[in-house]
Amino acid sequence: MNKPLYLKTNDMAKLIGYSGDYLLKNREVLFFKGVHFFPKEKRIDWKVDKMIEWVEGNSISDKAKDILDLVS
Repeated sequence: MNKPLYLKTNDMAKLIGYSGDYLLKNREVLFFKGVHFFPKEKRIDWKVDKMIEWVEGNSISDKAKDILDLVS
């Protein structure tokens, strides 16, 4: 069976071990539109591979890099 490329909020939350509320509250903070999630009319599609990269710490957003550059 093929793994899905995108999941709804609650399904993504279960996959990565975070609450759906955490995902929603951190849109445009940790997770960015067009990278981690794609809003649709009545739901949000979360991109599985980008969310797994985030969990594993394999990627850092440009915004986070800019903040780190300011403090280092």
